[in-house]
Amino acid sequence: MTATPAPPALDGHWASVAPEDMGAMHATRAFAFDGERWQVRFCAFADAQAQLRLFTLEAGGVFRLGGPSTVVPDAFEGIFPALYRRLCAESDAGIALFASQGGTLALGEPRDLVSESCGFVPALMQAMGEYDLVALREDQLFLGDRSGDLTRSRPQCLTPFPLRRVA
Repeated sequence: MTATPAPPALDGHWASVAPEDMGAMHATRAFAFDGERWQVRFCAFADAQAQLRLFTLEAGGVFRLGGPSTVVPDAFEGIFPALYRRLCAESDAGIALFASQGGTLALGEPRDLVSESCGFVPALMQAMGEYDLVALREDQLFLGDRSGDLTRSRPQCLTPFPLRRVA
């Protein structure tokens, strides 16, 4: 009988290897994992060099890793409930991005998203967490592809953008 492999140990800080191409914008991610707690700082930029800031999204909570994925080799299923979600416009272009979607932000003023969503970022009461995939490959951390709605279903592949351990 073969033993079920153990999920990877995530404790520590992880950051994007390079700005990640997300189509209309680029982004960097910085995660911190401590026991069962997680937090992320997602910084969006208008350019590939990550110089023209748009917005910052911070979220965090608790997480659990389950068994191996049945669709992605060497990946594990995870669930990441959020206990907070904060959005901050970092430029006039960031304000305009959310305004075009009916959201209201003030430059440099973080907004807690508890009951009200802002643009494409859902409020906690509408989407408390995400189903995800987690894989550690050659000392790089990969999470699930972000193109679908992770609040409803787990991704079917990993994002091509790795994170590296920074502390």
